Amino acid sequence: MTAHSNEVAYSSAMKFLLGDATDADLCVALHHEFLRCHDAFTEFQAYASRSILLGENSWLSFKTYNAYSRFIHHLYEFIVGARMREKRDTAKGDPRVLAKDVKDFVESHAQRILTNKREAIKNGTAPSWENSLSAYPEKIPSTFAGDFRDFRNKVAGHVSHERSSLSLSDFYDRYHLYLHMLYRDALSWWGLRGSEFPDLKEITDFAVLIKNKGAREFP
Repeated sequence: MTAHSNEVAYSSAMKFLLGDATDADLCVALHHEFLRCHDAFTEFQAYASRSILLGENSWLSFKTYNAYSRFIHHLYEFIVGARMREKRDTAKGDPRVLAKDVKDFVESHAQRILTNKREAIKNGTAPSWENSLSAYPEKIPSTFAGDFRDFRNKVAGHVSHERSSLSLSDFYDRYHLYLHMLYRDALSWWGLRGSEFPDLKEITDFAVLIKNKGAREFP
């Protein structure tokens, strides 16, 4: 088999169909990633509320920053996985091509949600708790998707000398509206439903006490 045929075989092996075993496994991973995103957002809300009530201090800022950076990271990774499922292909390929594809997907998806919100407010079908039309601009910022990826990389994904000079406060002020829209859009489908915690296979089977191995010192 030639190198080219190896590449073709590898590429075709990454394709899957909705409902098959690969799709089922990907859905488990997506569910897990979104629940991590939800946990991070819930923790961020708790620390942010404490900051408002008690006043800011270095410890609270540290905890709030960590929770929000995890929220950014897990939301971005969830979107990468969602795009993978939309394409029905788990092959990542060239990182530059993947980054451009995800950027385009984030932009189009966020704009669709924003447009739908505005239309619902204008035609009177929005929930009673929804913000007024003036809270939502017509277009998402052209810098949103790129900055979303950049901050995901530098405040949570990778250690970088740039982290200490990047203003997560400014990012929050400029883009939280759009991140929250993406989060809320996924919550109804990928969030917890009912009183039973979902079976996430090896994720929810994880245990630090290995059965039949006898007692051992906890690390």
